[in-house]
Amino acid sequence: MVSADPDGYDRAAVRQVYDDMAAEYAVRFGGDLQRPDSDTEFLDAALADLPRGPVLDLGCGPAQVSRYLAGRGRTAIGVDLAPAMLTAAARLAPLARLIAADLADLPFRRGSCAGAVACYALHHLPRARLPAVLAGIAEVLRPGGVLVVITHGGDGEERLGQYDGRVVLTRYPQDELTGMLSGCGLVPEITSSRPPRPGEYPAAKVRVSARRPATA
Repeated sequence: MVSADPDGYDRAAVRQVYDDMAAEYAVRFGGDLQRPDSDTEFLDAALADLPRGPVLDLGCGPAQVSRYLAGRGRTAIGVDLAPAMLTAAARLAPLARLIAADLADLPFRRGSCAGAVACYALHHLPRARLPAVLAGIAEVLRPGGVLVVITHGGDGEERLGQYDGRVVLTRYPQDELTGMLSGCGLVPEITSSRPPRPGEYPAAKVRVSARRPATA
């Protein structure tokens, strides 16, 4: 068994969780964002004014965000740790480029991407690690690029009972997220939240967009 990092982040355990659930997850959530709702309205508003370039779908899972991006004429790059999730993504979003990588160590050049969407991708990071991860994402954005974060709202951090408690689930209040985004040099623009839907993790869904300032 691969040991966790000193802060408790165990990428091998997270990969295993999503490899094991990939087929079921794709059935349950692979059809998201195909019809207009408050999530698509938020994404449409947050990503309405982007520079040219690809948009990252971080922790892409079955790539419902990549499919949404491709449907709006964007070049989508799906990034996920779990090979089984990328297999599902290749079926559901054939126009997306797919890369096996950890969002905590992105293999992209500085300033190479127009935007990034982290949709339910950050909650398995220990809270103390999130500022550095957000800063790493911010670095790959072009001037004027936008990062969208959608995650589970609330407070606290818990260890999941499965996989010997090796996987953390962290919840964030909206003001904490906006503060972290500001701290890595991004300017928060749009915030909203919604209650959980049937079948979703039982926490409010917090949505924040933030932009890398344009250079003079």
